[in-house]
Amino acid sequence: MKYGLTLSSGRTEKGWAFTFSGSRTTGNGYIDATYIDAWSYFGSIAKELGDNHQLVLTGFGAPQRHGQRSFRSPMNQLVPSDDADTNSDGDVSNEEYTNFIADHKAGDFDERNTIGSIRYNSDWGYRNGEIFSFRENFYHKPQIALNWYWTINPKTFLATSAYISYGRGGGSGDRGVIDGKGYFRFRDDKGLVRVDDIEAWNTGTGGLEGFPADGNMKQAGGTYIAGEANGIILRGSMNEHNWYGALSTLTTELSDNLDLLVGVDVRQYTGLHYRRAIDLLGTDVWLEPNDVNNQDYSFDLDGDGTISSKEQGNLVYEDAGDFNGTPQDQKVNYDNDGIVGWLGGFAQLEFTLGDLSLFASGAVSNTGYTRVDRFLYPAGSDLETSDKYNFLGYNGKFGGNYNINDNNNIFINAGYFSRAPNFDAVFPNFNNEDIFENSANEKVLAGELGYGFRSGKFAANLNGYYTQWQDKTFFRSFTDINSGESFYANIAGLNAVHTGVELEFNSELFRNFSLDGAVSVGDWSWQNNVEALISNDDNIIIDTVNVYAAGLKVGDAPQTTVYLGVGYEFDFGLGIDVDAFYYDKLYAQFDPARRSDEKLEGVQAILLPSYMLVNGGLSYTAVIQGVTARFRFNVYNLFDELYIVETNDNVSTNNLEGNLSTSGGFFGFGRTWTAGLKVSF
Repeated sequence: MKYGLTLSSGRTEKGWAFTFSGSRTTGNGYIDATYIDAWSYFGSIAKELGDNHQLVLTGFGAPQRHGQRSFRSPMNQLVPSDDADTNSDGDVSNEEYTNFIADHKAGDFDERNTIGSIRYNSDWGYRNGEIFSFRENFYHKPQIALNWYWTINPKTFLATSAYISYGRGGGSGDRGVIDGKGYFRFRDDKGLVRVDDIEAWNTGTGGLEGFPADGNMKQAGGTYIAGEANGIILRGSMNEHNWYGALSTLTTELSDNLDLLVGVDVRQYTGLHYRRAIDLLGTDVWLEPNDVNNQDYSFDLDGDGTISSKEQGNLVYEDAGDFNGTPQDQKVNYDNDGIVGWLGGFAQLEFTLGDLSLFASGAVSNTGYTRVDRFLYPAGSDLETSDKYNFLGYNGKFGGNYNINDNNNIFINAGYFSRAPNFDAVFPNFNNEDIFENSANEKVLAGELGYGFRSGKFAANLNGYYTQWQDKTFFRSFTDINSGESFYANIAGLNAVHTGVELEFNSELFRNFSLDGAVSVGDWSWQNNVEALISNDDNIIIDTVNVYAAGLKVGDAPQTTVYLGVGYEFDFGLGIDVDAFYYDKLYAQFDPARRSDEKLEGVQAILLPSYMLVNGGLSYTAVIQGVTARFRFNVYNLFDELYIVETNDNVSTNNLEGNLSTSGGFFGFGRTWTAGLKVSF
C-alpha cells in the first residue's frame, strides 16, 4: 500500500514559494519475507531576491526498512523438475529444463513460505510465530541543499549549490556458528530457518535435532555468552556516510553561435563501515575477539580448558542503533572509515549555426583516498590511518547534430573517460598495509552514430554504439550452493567491449491511438583474463585466483531486447494500453571462483532461455468541479509466464555446458497487479 500527498503554494506576491511532498509505503513483497516499511519526504522553500537572484532551500529523504532475498537458490529448488528426464548423473539437461519451464506457468510454483516455489526466500524463518529475516536493509539518507541562482546579465547565469548528506543504516546478516554451521544449515522441511531452535540452543537447550547434544554453556554469573564458534546472532553491517559538497556552474553566451559552460565540483565523503549486534537471539552478550584495542575479557566458551584467540576480546551488548552511531567499544567484526576527497573542474562549448550544432566538453578531477582502521591497529599507531593516495581523472567528449531537413537528422557522439579506481581497488585486502597505490584508472572509450526521423505522427531514432572498457574494477558477491556460505571477489583490470544497434520509435497512427516500439541488439563480452582476491564474510582474504574470463559474454542483462506498446484513449476519459517485452541472449553471471581453471578459457557461460512478458493497463480520468481524479490499474506478466531472470554460471571441467537446473539464481515474478488513484486540485 502506498499513499502520498503533495502541496504547493505556487509563487506568492512577495516572491515566496513553498512545496511539500510525502509518501508512505507498507506491505509484503511478491517474494517471501520481502516486506517494505518506508516513508519519503521532500520540502522546498524558494525566495526571489530582486529581479536577478533566487534562493532555494530543499530537503529530502526516504527512511526505509525492507526484507531482502540475498542468496541465490538452485533453480530446481525453486522449480523442481520431478517429471523431466534426467541424465546419468541424475541432473536435468539444459534443454529438458528449458522445455519444462516453457510447459509451465509461474502460478504452478508460487506457493507461499516454502521451498519449491519461485517466491522462496532462504534468508528467513519464524521466531515466536513472527517473520524473522536474517537479511534486512534499513537506511535513511537525508540531504539538505541550498541553491543560489543568479542572472548576472541577459547572457550569463550562475547556479551554485551547497549540500550536506548524512546517511545512516546498513544491512543485517548472521554472525557466528553452532558446531561449525551457519544459520543457513538449520532448516525445517519447508526450507525455512529454524530461528526458534537457534535461540533455544543459544540459551542452553539441548537435544535439538541437528544441533550439538548439549546447549550453549552458562558462564560465570549465569550468563549465556555467544562467540564466533559457539552461537549465532543477528548483526548489522553498517555503511554510513557524512557527505559535504558544492557545485557551481556558469553559463554564458559568447556570441550568437557560441555558448560556454564552466564549473567546479568539490566533495568530501567519509564512509563509516562497521558492524554492530542487532539481536543476540537469546544470549546475554557477544564476545568480540577482533578489536585489538579491546581485549579485556576471556571465557572458555567451548569448555575444553583452554582459551583460544576466539575466546578473548570485548563484551558487546545488543544495540538498537541511532543517528549518532554505535559506541566504539560495542562494534563487532570490523570498524573502518573510507575517506574520499574530490576536486574537479569542467567546461563545455556549444556551437550552433543554422541546422548544425556541435559541442565539445572536458573535465579534470583529483580523487584522494584515505583509510582509517580502529580494529586492526592500536589506537594512535602509525598504521591506524593510512597515507592519502591521489588519482587524477579526466574526460573529453564531443558530438554533433545536423538537421538535413525538417524531418531528418544525423548525429554523432564520442568520448574518452579516465576515472580514478574505486576505493576497494586501492585497499583490496581490507587493511592499511597491502595497498595498491599504483592501481590503474578505469578507462572508457565510447562512440555512437545515429539517424533521426520526425514527422507529425511518427518519430524514430536509429543508432549504433561502441564502448570499450579498460581496467574495470568491481566487487562481486557469490554463494557456495552446497554450504550456503557467502564469498566476495575483488576483480581488477577487466576489459570489456560493448557494441550494438538500437532503434526506437513512437507514433500516433490515427486519433487517440499510439504505437511505440524499440529494438536493441548488442554484443557485449569480456576481453581478458585477470586475478581476483576472494574473501569471506569476515573480510578475510582466503585465496587469490586466476579468472579466465576472456571471451565470456557479459551476464545478468539481456543483450537483445524488443519492445512494442499500443494504447488507445477514448474521448470519455478511459484509456487502454498493452506492452510486450521480449528478452534474448541473457547469459549467466560468471562465478570468479569457478573460472580459475585454464581449461575453461573460452568456454561460454550458460545461455538462459529467452522469454516474453506482456503487461496491460487501464486508466480513467474524470474532472468534477475543478478536481481531477485519475484511476490507474496495471497487470504485469499478464500471461503468468515462468522465466529465469538471472543465475550464476556453474560450468566446470567435467561439464563444459554447465547445468541450468542446479545453477543458483532467481525466477521472475508471476502475474501481479497494482491499482492507484491520484487526485489533483
